[in-house]
Amino acid sequence: MTEYFVMRDASLKRFNTLRLDVKADTIVMPHTINGFVQALRAFKDKKIVIIGNGSNMMFDQDYFDDSTVFIITSMINDIELNDGEIVVEAGTRLNRLAWFSCEQSIGGYEFCEDIPGTMGGALIMNAGQWQYAIGQYVNWIEVYNYETDQVERIVPDEAFFAYRYSRLTQMPVFMLRAGLSAPEGDYNESLEKMLYYRHERYVKQPRNFANAGSVFKRPKDKDGNSLFVWKLFDGVNLRGFTSGGAMVSEKHPGFIVNTGNATVADMKAVINECMTRVKDTYDVQLELEWRVIR
Repeated sequence: MTEYFVMRDASLKRFNTLRLDVKADTIVMPHTINGFVQALRAFKDKKIVIIGNGSNMMFDQDYFDDSTVFIITSMINDIELNDGEIVVEAGTRLNRLAWFSCEQSIGGYEFCEDIPGTMGGALIMNAGQWQYAIGQYVNWIEVYNYETDQVERIVPDEAFFAYRYSRLTQMPVFMLRAGLSAPEGDYNESLEKMLYYRHERYVKQPRNFANAGSVFKRPKDKDGNSLFVWKLFDGVNLRGFTSGGAMVSEKHPGFIVNTGNATVADMKAVINECMTRVKDTYDVQLELEWRVIR
């Protein structure tokens, strides 16, 4: 019995935080880790795209035929405290990990409250905030290796994670779950930190429109000094620039938002305009932070 269900010719709108109404021939939703592995095996001859929370990504086209299969991990979200460590499934949202840890008086995960992704994506990019990163808490990672067709456990060494990087990016694997350390913390201190992080996000970021987080990586000038994207954008009058339903946020120009019914073409037009103006004026080549699904 399969532990996943399949949707045909369905919209991906509710599975991406930009709320782009992109259609896909095949969308698969496993509801257990075993079902996730079943789906990976069943569709191994297709191009597989994993979507967790659907943040930090955009689509490159309006329709994906049956050569691409989207596997949504949002139902694989169990989290528990087991023998002194936190066991987290790949589809678990990071802010839920933060609140779970707070409730259990576990310290160190407060930074996760401010990260919109899921555990699987966080492990791949060693997601972090402030001086923290998820990799510093990982005891083990359970993966499905699509070359060996086996479920395997990885115990990271000291070089496994680096800044916004993990060795997982070079391995033929899909993330299933992870075991994290559970350092003792203080409930009230953790709660105070998380409420502060949430306040800062709501004050500074555009919450009134759908978005996928910061669009571009922080660029550097010719001397290697970091530049602020929002300052570059203000210098070329990009704040509020609109194409169709896509707009450079007026509140924080580091974000491109969907004002209601943006299309893939609208998003591309705004991104291209941003890159062109910054390149022409400052000779700075912007690089997307978003993952582009082609």
